[in-house]
Amino acid sequence: MGFLDKLKSKKIEVEDYEELDLSQYEAEVGEKATMFIKVAEVTGLAEVPRIKKEIHDGNIVVADVGFLKHDKLTLDRILKDLRQLTDEINGDIVGLGDDYVIITPTGIKIDRNKIRGSR
Repeated sequence: MGFLDKLKSKKIEVEDYEELDLSQYEAEVGEKATMFIKVAEVTGLAEVPRIKKEIHDGNIVVADVGFLKHDKLTLDRILKDLRQLTDEINGDIVGLGDDYVIITPTGIKIDRNKIRGSR
């Protein structure tokens, strides 16, 4: 008799299980969050102050800068501004592909090494 056959033949009674109310734990987790990951669509300079505010509030921002591919001057200006912010507050900024930039608040650094499977 194999392992799966033993599992199939074993009867489990409903009384052996106790139903748990997870709502109390879910509510506690949501209330304790002190940092969020925010997503921003950057179409111009107008979004930069809001991104800076989120970073100063301690949140991580993933900015979609794909809309600015055609406007290299504006993109460079925004990235320079955000780089300066992260230098001032000891945060970090890194590009993720051609369309995204991740900006972190004080004390959070981004590891640039990729996680790969063992070989």
